[in-house]
Amino acid sequence: MFRPGWKLPLALGVAVGVGALLPGGWAIATSGPPDASFGTINAARINIVEPNGKYRLVIANTPRFPGLFMGGKEYKHHNRKQGGMLFFNDEGDEVGGMGFGSRSADGHQSASASILFDQYKQDQTVGMVYSETDKNRTAGLRVWDRPDASIQPLMEMSDRAARAASDAEKDRIRAEMLAHAKANGGVGEERFFAGKQLDDAIVRLADKQGRPRLVMKVGADGQPMIEFLGEDGKVVKRITQ
Repeated sequence: MFRPGWKLPLALGVAVGVGALLPGGWAIATSGPPDASFGTINAARINIVEPNGKYRLVIANTPRFPGLFMGGKEYKHHNRKQGGMLFFNDEGDEVGGMGFGSRSADGHQSASASILFDQYKQDQTVGMVYSETDKNRTAGLRVWDRPDASIQPLMEMSDRAARAASDAEKDRIRAEMLAHAKANGGVGEERFFAGKQLDDAIVRLADKQGRPRLVMKVGADGQPMIEFLGEDGKVVKRITQ
């Protein structure tokens, strides 16, 4: 789920062949639409839907990207601003997606890309992620712990935050979201990372509180190292070549 999850679509006039939805949610051509071939299609959004009208896949630009979904119901996302692709399961829940973004302003540059897969009724649990800011880059495979509690209450709060009349109200609701998450199993801690951070190649394992406890890395100097860390984050043992 994109961050963190996600708006019912407007119909695309060119999307009859993929069963687009009208603004009222009416499905068109969902039962046996005729096959068609196209050379080029330019579209702001394409919806792939099941015969019952539920989404299976949405590809969209930034303004048309969907909100958060649970059980086929949509909730507005409070801070996502990027296009990409969103996947859905049989129940109409979003279950992951792909997103890409970049920004250049005031002499600074940033970029990101991800493909994420969600835990059932929860947020992303595994993903391939890349990000960089002013040429400081991180890229790798990440695995998160997620609580058993459904994420739907947070989706409802996200919807309220997206509709907030002021930044102060939005910040208050976001604080409410954080408090709710902490009280219901946590916000989701990263347990595993394997990839590249700055000039180091790293494999990092963390405990259930997200504290790194074992780190294997090869630094810019080419030297391999294994570090064991305590709960306080301090190295208690280091093995070098």
